[in-house]
Amino acid sequence: MAIERTYPVRRFAGSTPEDEAIVAVEVKLPKLAASMDDGVISKWLKAVGDSVKRGEPLFEVESDKVTTEVESPADGIVRRIVVPEGEKIDVGTVLAVIAGVDEAVPETNGGGSHATGAAISGSVAVAAPPAVETASPRAKIFVTPRARKVADELGIDLNQVKGTGPGGRILERDVLAVAQTITPIPTTGPAPVPPPAPTPVAAPTIAATPLPLTGMRRVIAERMVHSQQTVAEVTLTQEADVGEVMKLREQVSAEWQKLHGFKVSPTEVIVKAVARALREHPRLNSSLTDTGIQIHTEVNIGVAVALDEGLIVPVIRSADQKSLLEIAKEVRDLSERARKNQLSRDEVTGGTFTVSNMGMLGVEAFTPIINWPECAILGVGRIAERAVARDGQVVVRPTMWLSLTFDHRIVDGAPAAVFLSRVRQLIESPYLLFV
Repeated sequence: MAIERTYPVRRFAGSTPEDEAIVAVEVKLPKLAASMDDGVISKWLKAVGDSVKRGEPLFEVESDKVTTEVESPADGIVRRIVVPEGEKIDVGTVLAVIAGVDEAVPETNGGGSHATGAAISGSVAVAAPPAVETASPRAKIFVTPRARKVADELGIDLNQVKGTGPGGRILERDVLAVAQTITPIPTTGPAPVPPPAPTPVAAPTIAATPLPLTGMRRVIAERMVHSQQTVAEVTLTQEADVGEVMKLREQVSAEWQKLHGFKVSPTEVIVKAVARALREHPRLNSSLTDTGIQIHTEVNIGVAVALDEGLIVPVIRSADQKSLLEIAKEVRDLSERARKNQLSRDEVTGGTFTVSNMGMLGVEAFTPIINWPECAILGVGRIAERAVARDGQVVVRPTMWLSLTFDHRIVDGAPAAVFLSRVRQLIESPYLLFV
């Protein structure tokens, strides 16, 4: 947490020694990971006027698909909250000011995309953000940069918008709320001649308010576009007979249910098979860097988990060194905590290969997008009984489609196909995983 002690100690009547030690501090958005450049304040855990202790949770920030609770850097009173919930801001931006109850908090420029607002003396209140001049002579209003941009695009007079943010600050949602009822301010000059009335046609139904591209959705969008624009992706597919996997599941699940309270799933067998194959074919366990191809020494497999707001990929580290039981326990634990938004940043970073199973959603086969900077990703389709040829006879067997998308800059099609064939072989003969 970045802290700047910008104000001197100030004693006030009736203060205790503890109060006198309080120095006003600016709370800034910390850099929680090397790749973090910005974040979204998802929730304030304290309001203006609340007392807070050093180390006590102060707010939640969402970045890299993970929501992290950030602690207060000091004891005192929350005298000012600058950035409202839902606002995307850069690392180092001033978010709030903590000070003593009678400590003068003069206006200051704390850096980042927001200033800290007007001074507060005496009673505690939400500080107003910096004034933004508009074309109207009445205008000294408080508005976020995003809200002002949307208002300009829609032709909305900000003087007609009532802000719902701290200190009456106008947020994007306030502009969108009035956009449906307020006619944009007309420009000066002669009135335009209306065109001939077109023939009425049925208009498509469009949502009144667009969904914001923020938080997890924004991270997914940025990474997927980067992967598509950067990586030379090729997808290979093979059909795998999972009859033996289903037998193994039936035989092992009864014992696991009794001892551990859950059954083995095909996903865990696939993760184990992929981990073994990656150890044998390390080129698929690599990344392309500025200095060349980096083959990772650890096999860290990400398992994609679908959430209501997007996709998150918790990582099973050193998967090649873990037993099927250990992998099963970890997959369940990570998946459950992912759905409860309880994963740490370390648990969703550092992957070297990803497995995405959409079979439970009824998907036959698909072409997954590489989770950059990894070299490859395996897509898993649904298990279904299909007619296949065996020893000159047509028989019905449970099968599923495996789709391997790989970076052709790192590995060619032939070695990628050999890797995929090895994964299929281990799935079709799962008892080899215990050798």
